[in-house]
Amino acid sequence: MDLFLKDIGDVSNESRQYVQKRKIVSLLNKSDAPLTIPEVCQKVRLSVPTGTRLINELIDDKIIVECGKRETENGRRPSLYQVDTSYAYSVGVVVVLKGLSLSIFNLGMEEVFSAENEDFVLENTEECLTEVTAFIQQSIEESGIAEKNILGMGMGITGRVNSKAGLSYNYFNFLDGSLTGYLMTRFSFPVYIDNDTHLLGLAEQVFGRAKNEKNAFVVNLSHGLGMAMITNGEIVLGDDGFAGEFGHMQIVDSQRLCFCGKRGCLGTEVSGHALEEIFKEQIEAGETSLLAAKATRKVNFKMILDAAQEGDVLSISLAHNLGFRLGKALGNILNLLNPHVIIIGGKFAQAKEILFDSIKSGMMHSALSLPLRSCELKFSSVGKEAAIKGAGALTLKKMNLI
Repeated sequence: MDLFLKDIGDVSNESRQYVQKRKIVSLLNKSDAPLTIPEVCQKVRLSVPTGTRLINELIDDKIIVECGKRETENGRRPSLYQVDTSYAYSVGVVVVLKGLSLSIFNLGMEEVFSAENEDFVLENTEECLTEVTAFIQQSIEESGIAEKNILGMGMGITGRVNSKAGLSYNYFNFLDGSLTGYLMTRFSFPVYIDNDTHLLGLAEQVFGRAKNEKNAFVVNLSHGLGMAMITNGEIVLGDDGFAGEFGHMQIVDSQRLCFCGKRGCLGTEVSGHALEEIFKEQIEAGETSLLAAKATRKVNFKMILDAAQEGDVLSISLAHNLGFRLGKALGNILNLLNPHVIIIGGKFAQAKEILFDSIKSGMMHSALSLPLRSCELKFSSVGKEAAIKGAGALTLKKMNLI
């Protein structure tokens, strides 16, 4: 792991070779196809003799492998090289209000191990932090992957997060230092944290429909509401990492109390929690629903979305209203930042058939015609594991491997 983790602070010949090798590995890991030595040397600006020597050393270290020959019309066929994806691993962890999950990925971002604690409830206590740490330790042990082969861990945690300082402000904020500092005393590899919505955006950038997009919004519509804003190819974090608190924009006429303590937040009308509360209010006001009659436990937003897709009139009406409000809010942001694509992600991504038209209709009510015309509305293709994939990709992003 020295190649990736060694601190290069001097200008010695050894340090220069570390830098050159990192560039080679970075290039090959990002490449969609294996490359020949001349192709590698041209892209990282090395002479062929130097590049050949460094690649041979990387092969000896089992970081790079020869993977075949380039087909040519005549002459000797040159060898092709790629990174050995099993050389190192990254850990992704997602900590949300009701769920704790971990996945381990190889350098090709293929999942090789996963674990989940479905009974986990997030609390701002020392006991909860101990539970999270123990879960990570136990999961890594069960995976059979040695800590020495792990490049680092990315953690997505709900709430306000300063990724630069490694601080979580809503949860585990009682520590003397940073959350990343605490975790790095428990593990032998670097730890990075970010808001779970930002990691959802990173997953869309790396694997999904924001790939190769310079300007995009990725909406995290799940139990809560957030947004990852991609501008000029980079996720906007803001000065302290708080950018994207879409759910706390004061653009709805609502007297429901938000989790933040204020009234009028968009998230009180557009979120999974909001959908549950509005459904409950409608039933108490005398509305009828097959879902309410059949439910043997508390109705959650996933059940409402399923019922809407199955034809329940109340559930359809509430989902359409939610989509329209979301679209109006997005239209306002569209006027401000002019993205090329808006991607609906999170747990609501599965409800495209119910939500697409209502969101689009809401956007038409608030957006100017020209930016609306140039903006595509899409639903996430990454799937329900987007946040954990983003967490796993965070380490590789920090080390310029994706």
